[in-house]
Order: sequence, then structure tokens, then C-alpha cells
Amino acid sequence: MYPVLVPLLIALFFFFVTTLIILHNRKYFQGLLPVPDLSTTPLVSILIPARNEEDNIGKLLDSLKRQDYPNMEIFILDDGSEDRTREIAEWHGRGSVHPVCVHTGKKKPDDWLGKNWACHQLSIRANGKVLIFLDADTWMTDSCISSTVGRMQQYNLHFTTVWPHQIMESISERTVLPVVYATIVTYLPTEYSYRAPRWIPFRSLREKTRPMFAGACGQCLAFTSHAYSVIGGHESVKKEIVEDVMLSRKIAGAGLTMRMFHGTDQLWCRMYHSHTEIFSGLRKNFFAGFGNRFLPFIAAWVLHILVYLVPPVLLVLLMAGIADVADRSMYTGLAVAATVLPFLQRLWVCRFLKWPWITALLHLPGILWFQMLAAVVIYDYLVGTRVTWKGRAL
Repeated sequence: MYPVLVPLLIALFFFFVTTLIILHNRKYFQGLLPVPDLSTTPLVSILIPARNEEDNIGKLLDSLKRQDYPNMEIFILDDGSEDRTREIAEWHGRGSVHPVCVHTGKKKPDDWLGKNWACHQLSIRANGKVLIFLDADTWMTDSCISSTVGRMQQYNLHFTTVWPHQIMESISERTVLPVVYATIVTYLPTEYSYRAPRWIPFRSLREKTRPMFAGACGQCLAFTSHAYSVIGGHESVKKEIVEDVMLSRKIAGAGLTMRMFHGTDQLWCRMYHSHTEIFSGLRKNFFAGFGNRFLPFIAAWVLHILVYLVPPVLLVLLMAGIADVADRSMYTGLAVAATVLPFLQRLWVCRFLKWPWITALLHLPGILWFQMLAAVVIYDYLVGTRVTWKGRAL
């Protein structure tokens, strides 16, 4: 009896807590909004690292040309591209209202990761009071930069990050990528990155917990130049694979203000175009997201199996009459609840972030995909496999 009851109760308690977080984020995980009037329009430096981005860079630069923000400069770093990235970037820069400068990246030092080194080089050239790092595969509405600066002014922020609305066309994208965003909305109370949890006693203790709730999406990071300097910029995270998260934690740890927003209706990205790209991209980030700590990674893996996969398996066994329990109807009811609740959570996340509802039906396959990826990552760790990304070993 207990081998059946215990995992069901753990799963139900887990979904109760995560439902509270979802309701919390409904209020505090806000989107970018058009800003009628900015109090000031400081110079904004748009900083774009680009490596083999010929299929993406033009779309981003077209959207930047149309920005209604009046005071900005655009810097692009060609990070050793082997395609037409530089040629396309230079062509789009001609005749732009905002100055566009394309630079050739210097050779990467051995103790730096590629993107971090590219961002560092861009930051050295930036003149703005606000630095906005954008991935080359993003694009935006005409008011996106104004809205970002406006949100920073509204909340007096030193740093903000915007989670783009992910464009998903293939079945692989619709199966896997929503799990990443659902994780943010379901597990992370985003308000606490901005304001320390009031339920934690003692103000000093509350402030020390803020970095635990800090997160970021490297596709769009916005700093005041002062805050970027205070935390040491990308040089302070030069070896970090998930440099975006580490930068956000440094901001929170330094007592600076930050907040996360979602970019639905304002900022878009198509992160990956094939299952191979998805697998390679998430393989490099998955373990690093746990600070490269093996035991927490294993604990999270086991927990996800317990709460997401065990209940539907038990439900099948109970309905088939295989599981031997005294009160079959009660256990079946608990198994149904523990199986249906995560699906309902995903339906809500789909509505909140304006995803196709079909992605909610792919919830369980997405969870299974990540469990298999976790097994691969564990194997990589145990045998010392070096993962590569864009032709570079990490």
C-alpha cells in the first residue's frame, strides 16, 4: 500500500506548491508594455554577438532600424563567422537612422567561453548608459527598446531580462522548448528576484536569499552601464556556460535591483530549427544550470521522475488491476489527480504565454525527453565528455 501512496502524496504536494507559484507569477511575471512617455532617453547601446548567423542577423537588424527609441547605437561582433554574417550585417547598417558598427572579434583566450568573450569585446566599445545584449536570432516590435527602457525606469532597475516569445514550428520544438519556459513559470517566483521574500525573517537574511531566485534569459539582457561595471561585466563570468543566470545572481548579490519580464507580443526568437540543434543546445546548458553540481542534478532528476512519470504509470497499473491495494477507487482517484494536475498547469501556461494549446498535449513526451537528456548528461559527467557548440569545445 505505502509504495503506491507515498509517491502519489509527494506528487500532489509538489503540484500544490507549484500551482501557488504559477498563481503568484500570474501577477508578477509581467510583459513589456508600450510606454507613452519616457522620463529620459539615455543612450542605449545594442550589443549583438554573432557567429554564423546569416539566416538571422538581417531580421534582427531590420527590426532595430524601425525602433521608435530615439537615442541608440548598434554594435555587432562578427565572432569568427564562416558564412555571410558580416556581409549581411554591413549591408543592413547602411542608411540606418541609428549608427551600426560591425567589428571583427579577436582570438578567444583559452580561459574564456566564446559568447562571453564576444559580449566582453562589445561592452568595451559601448558608450551607452544602458547596455542591451541581444542574441542574433531575436527580432522585435518597433517599441520594444522603448518598452524595455521604460520598464527599467518604472521599477528603477539596474538590470532586466526579457524572455522572448519562442517561435516553434517543428514537433521537436513544440515538445521540448515549452518545458523550459514552463519550468520558469512553475518553479521560480519571479517577484523575489526583484523584492526579497517577505515571509523570510530578518531583512539581512531575506536579502541574502535574493540570488537564489535570480534568473535570466541570455537572448535579451539589459544593464545600466554602472551596474554592469559594478559586477565586473562578462569578465566576471568568462568561464560560465549559463552566464546569463550567473550575471543575474551577481546583480542580486550586489544589492542591485533586477526584474524579469516576458516578451510576448514584443520580442520573438526561434532558438532552434531541428532536433539536433535542440539536443546540442540544451545538452550544453542542462548540467551547468545546476552549477555543475552532481548531487543536486541527480536529486532533481529523481524528483521529476517521481512526480511526473510515476503517477501515470501507477494509474495504468491501477486501472488494469495489476497494483494490489485495499481501496482501489481512492488510489485511482489520487493517481488521476496527480496525472491531470501537471497537464492543467501546462494548459494555463500555454494560455498565459500565448502558445498553441497543442503544446500542452505534448507535456508528458517533453518530460520524457528531458529525462533522457538527463541520462546523457550524467553519462557525459561520468566519462568526462566535452560538449561542443558552434564548433567550439565547452
